[in-house]
Amino acid sequence: MINPKNPFTVGKTVPPERFVGRKYEINSTFAQIDNGGHVAIWGSSGMGKSSLLEVLKSLEVWHKRGLDPSTVIIVYFSCLSIEPFLASEFWREILKLLAEKFQKDVSFYSEINTLLEKSEVNKDDLRQVLRVIGKENKRLVLLVDDYDVVMRENSQYKAENIEGFLGECRSLAHHSDEGKYLSMIVTSLRRLNEIGPTLTPEKSPWYNHYFFVPLKPFTEKEVVNVLSGLPMKPELRDGIREIADSNPTLLQNAGFILYNKLQSQSPRDTETFA
Repeated sequence: MINPKNPFTVGKTVPPERFVGRKYEINSTFAQIDNGGHVAIWGSSGMGKSSLLEVLKSLEVWHKRGLDPSTVIIVYFSCLSIEPFLASEFWREILKLLAEKFQKDVSFYSEINTLLEKSEVNKDDLRQVLRVIGKENKRLVLLVDDYDVVMRENSQYKAENIEGFLGECRSLAHHSDEGKYLSMIVTSLRRLNEIGPTLTPEKSPWYNHYFFVPLKPFTEKEVVNVLSGLPMKPELRDGIREIADSNPTLLQNAGFILYNKLQSQSPRDTETFA
């Protein structure tokens, strides 16, 4: 008899306790965080980028890895929440999220709110906050989802603004003293150098401070692990893998459907499932 609660996730991120695979990607990202580095995670739709960020911000995961989450401040932000995207609004939203983290620290909370009262917020304001975070012997782990958005022009955000924002991020991470208190983890549908501004000989690559981590379709072993909670013949599992093309999100959808079919004792062959 299978678990009465459907263990598969549809329409939202997979919770860390159900996250499967990506050991190399997770280990590489945590290694970069531990070294104060930065990571650009990229992969097509459904590869589990947002779910991976959920793993990175899970305090339980940090504990299980023998890491002390009290030494970091973890902030998650999706660039899709700014419409239309503006660089100043990005920095403002990050400061707002940090203010929420420090509500019990009256002095720090007040300092951040003073910065938020400015008509326009920029990277130097976050730099000021990083300085205070460093004095507390902590570091900021900034998880930025849907980073593709910052590469798209709009009526108030042109090509020169895109270059300026990307330059600010690199300067903050790579050239400021406060950068040692920051690890920035971003996700995108494609590798950053393929979607951002074209390089010219006189400019340094705006993305060269990132360690690139690609998310590819699941391996056969990972597919087996995803579907391990369901009784099925190898032929059915292989058929599902082929139908889903080893896409993590499609496998979750397939598992959800198959679970319900098993609960209702529906036929278990690939053609019926498809």
